[in-house]
Parts: sequence; C-alpha cells; structure tokens
Amino acid sequence: MLSIKNLCKSYQDVKETRLILKELSVEVAQGTSISIQGESGSGKSTLLHLLATLDKPDSGDIMLHSATQILDLVKFSESQADEYRKRQLGIIFQKYNLIDCITVMENLLLPAQLSKTLDQAYLDKLLTTLGMERHKNKLPNQLSGGEQQRIAIARALAHKPQLVLADEPTGNLDSKNSAVVSQLLVDTCKHLNTTLILVTHSQKVANLTQSQYVLLDGRLQMISSTL
Repeated sequence: MLSIKNLCKSYQDVKETRLILKELSVEVAQGTSISIQGESGSGKSTLLHLLATLDKPDSGDIMLHSATQILDLVKFSESQADEYRKRQLGIIFQKYNLIDCITVMENLLLPAQLSKTLDQAYLDKLLTTLGMERHKNKLPNQLSGGEQQRIAIARALAHKPQLVLADEPTGNLDSKNSAVVSQLLVDTCKHLNTTLILVTHSQKVANLTQSQYVLLDGRLQMISSTL
C-alpha cells in the first residue's frame, strides 16, 4: 500500500512562497490504479517527483508498505533513494526515453540487471503481453510511436517494481494508440499486482483506472472509483 499523509510542498517564486501541495493525503492499495488530472501548474509533476524521491516535501509522510517491509520515502538518504528507484519504482515518460543505440530487449535488460532481478522468461512474457515479442531485436527508432511507448511500459516493469509512476504516458500518441497503450498499461499493472499512479489530461485515459482524482488547490479530490 502507498500511504501519503498531510503532504506539503512549496517553492520560492520571486519574493513570495508558493504552496503547491497543501496537506495532501491519499491511500492506494497494492495492485490498484489511480489517475490524477488537474490544470497545468496544479502540482501533478511535483507529486510524482516526491513519490520518485527526486525531491523532498516540506512536511508530511510518504510510506510504501509491502509484505516484508515499510519504506519511509521522506527519510531516505541519497543512497537509499537510488536503491528504491532501482528496485521498487518504475517510471514511464511521455517522450519514451529509450536508448536508441541498443535493442528493445537490451533496453529491458538494463533495469533488470541494475536491480539484480533479471528474469528472462518474465521479460519474454512481458513483451508477448504487450504484443512486442517480434520486435525484441530491433532498435527503438525502427518502431512506431505506439510501439516505442509499449516498450517504455515494458522497461518500467522489467524489474518487477512495486510502484509505477506514469507522467502523461500517451501524450504523444494519436487517440487510437493512446487508448490501446493505456489499456495495456492498466491491465498489465493489475496482472502483475503493481500499483499504478497515472497523470493524464485525458478523461478517456483516466476512466481506465480504478479510481480517478483531480488535484485542486493542493489536494486530491476523488471524482469516481470502482473499488
């Protein structure tokens, strides 16, 4: 379970302090998916940066619970944060960020090797699930945008993370590819019991997740939920 309590984050803007997140609290059960919508500048990316331990909050708690341990993300040292990002976290970017000079399979092998969780059978099954097994020996620039984003999803899941953060993952795709890739992302995370936090501007994409939130005035407000 991901537990966020009373999270606050501010930035200094010229001569004034701008409060972005204001005592934000939410709990997300393991293996479930939530989407977050909100206007530009509302704090969506700030929240993802805090969950990725790329920044620290002014106050509040971020706890990641598993069957064997409880991780206090706010109190991490730099080395602990690095280890967390290698082992427990997967990130999917809008611009794919694949390494063009190595093959699709080598892109997947990299995070698995870094986290020491290499499972070739699992990677093969992951590519098959995403419909990309036949492309594993190609370079990323030989693939379409939709295919590259499927590989980006596979790479984020390659080391069997507990939590996946997706920041506008289908923003560069047309509506047809966006719907297909988004559904694959949600379904694959659910099958793997991986928690998914999805930031999107698309209501259609948001509707694919189990719970939908809007980030407004520094807090998350639930729109709907099937849980």
